[in-house]
Amino acid sequence: MIFFVLFSRWNKKVDCNKLKTSMIFGRKKVCYFVVLVTMGLFYIIQNSPGKSAQRLEDAVKTMDLYEERLNMNLNDTMTTGLEVARERERLLMAIEERIIGFLYRIPDYSYIGSLETYLKYRPNLLAQFPAAVPLGKGDYSISSNYGTRIHPISEKEKKHYGIDLAAPSGTKVHATASGTIKELGYSPKGYGIYIVMRHRFGFETIYGHLEKVLVHKGETIAQHQIIGTLGNTGNSTGYHLHYEILKNKEKIDPRPSFDLKKKIYARLFKGNPEMEEEN
Repeated sequence: MIFFVLFSRWNKKVDCNKLKTSMIFGRKKVCYFVVLVTMGLFYIIQNSPGKSAQRLEDAVKTMDLYEERLNMNLNDTMTTGLEVARERERLLMAIEERIIGFLYRIPDYSYIGSLETYLKYRPNLLAQFPAAVPLGKGDYSISSNYGTRIHPISEKEKKHYGIDLAAPSGTKVHATASGTIKELGYSPKGYGIYIVMRHRFGFETIYGHLEKVLVHKGETIAQHQIIGTLGNTGNSTGYHLHYEILKNKEKIDPRPSFDLKKKIYARLFKGNPEMEEEN
C-alpha cells in the first residue's frame, strides 16, 4: 500500500504525461512495471523467514493432529472394524494430500516423528528419502560423528558435516534412498572419489573417500542398490566412508536417518527375517 502511495506522489510531481516519449515508459509499460514490483514484494514477504517458520509450525501442528487421530483410531474398541478402517483410510488420504509439501518444508529429521504412524501404513515412502545405513549390517563402526571435532590431519578444531563409517577396503556402499546420480568426481584434498545423489523432498546424499564407483551420472538408482566400494582416497587417514545428508541445500546430521526405516519396518514385520535382513 505504501508503494502505491509513493508511486502516485512521484507520478504527480514528475507529471509523466508531459515528459518526452523517448524518456518515459508508456502507460502499459508502467502498469507492467507496477505489477512486477508488486509481485516481487509479495514473493519476498511470503518467503521471509518469519512467514516460512510460521508455515512450518502450522504444518507440524496439523501433522501432529493427524498422528494423534491415527493412534486413537488404532486403539478404538467402541466402533466396528469396518467403521474404524474407513476412518483410518480417510485420515491417511488427508495426510497424503499434505505429505509432499510437509516433507519438502521440514529442515531435518526432528520433524519425522509427526509421521511415524502414517509411515507404518505407507512404508514405501521410506525408500524415497534417506532412511537407511549406507553400509551393510554389521560391516562398519562409526569413527567420527557429525559436529565439531579435532581434524585428524590438520589437528585443528573444525566442523565435521557428515559421519565417518570405518570398514575394510572394498566394502560395498549402498544408496540410502532411491534417486538420481547428480555428480561423480575426484577431490584429492577433499572427498577423494565421491558420489552425490539427488532424492525427493529436497534431500541429497554424498558418499566420499570411495575406492571405486559403480554407477554413472544421471543414472536412476534404487534404495539399497550398490553404488561403489569403500576406500581411502582424498584427504583421509584410513579406510572409511564419509557420508553426508543435505536437506534443502543445508548439511544436517545423518545419524537420525540410520535407524528410521528399520524402526518403522520392525513394527510392521516383527519376526520377519527377510525384512530385517533388507533393513
